[in-house]
Amino acid sequence: MAVQAVEKTRNLGAELKDEFPILDQDVNSKKLVYLDNAATSQKPRAVLETMEKYYQGYNSNVHRGVHALSAKSTEMYENARQSVAKFINASSWREIVYCRNATEAINLVANTWGQENLKEGDEIVLSVMEHHSNLVPWQLLAQRNKCVLKFVQLDENEMLDMAHLRSLVTPRTKLGSLAHVSNTLGSLIPTDEVVSIAKAVGAKVLLDCCQSVPHMAVDVQALGADFIVASGHKMCAPTGIGFLWGKMEVLETMPPWMGGGR
Repeated sequence: MAVQAVEKTRNLGAELKDEFPILDQDVNSKKLVYLDNAATSQKPRAVLETMEKYYQGYNSNVHRGVHALSAKSTEMYENARQSVAKFINASSWREIVYCRNATEAINLVANTWGQENLKEGDEIVLSVMEHHSNLVPWQLLAQRNKCVLKFVQLDENEMLDMAHLRSLVTPRTKLGSLAHVSNTLGSLIPTDEVVSIAKAVGAKVLLDCCQSVPHMAVDVQALGADFIVASGHKMCAPTGIGFLWGKMEVLETMPPWMGGGR
């Protein structure tokens, strides 16, 4: 079975390679082999052609005009939001908040929900395997609001140490913010157990899904988390787009963060 899986993957790669024009080049006199998809993925021809079609056909402000090009841009913009909602099984497209990337999405949560709800002495539980994007925003919030940061260690298999997690969570714990899948270790956290531990003390859960959404089925209604974030550039989308998903009842309590127009 393992041999068949490898062969299937190899055949799929050969079939799809021509869809990624950037791979058709030599680097240091050798055919380019790109293995850095955990950092950013290359863009397939369909994405490149769609971007070109937009700029050549209906480039215009979204939500800001009444002319034909603006109406077309707005339609495509909102259709994409519905596609994202369907992809992660959100209960409504209104739960999808576009951001520049997952970093901005986490900062959005930290500077709205976090700023409003985390007070002196409240606890934020992270892990030692978090990306800077899921570390620095909480460090800044903790400095401002005098919160306590706690870090879950890993077990001998480099998985989240669940016994240590249980020992860290207290009635003062207000948020657990963890990588769904580690970008360095590839380990998947047991979300059912994590969510259960957090909910037992009334804490919210944010999952950094940058590595999970591109590679596995992610059903936000089944996960039980309150927020997830992901970056488009890690899953064949253009650079400069990502999203925050949040439960509607939580999103509706969050104050504005940035004001202005597009």
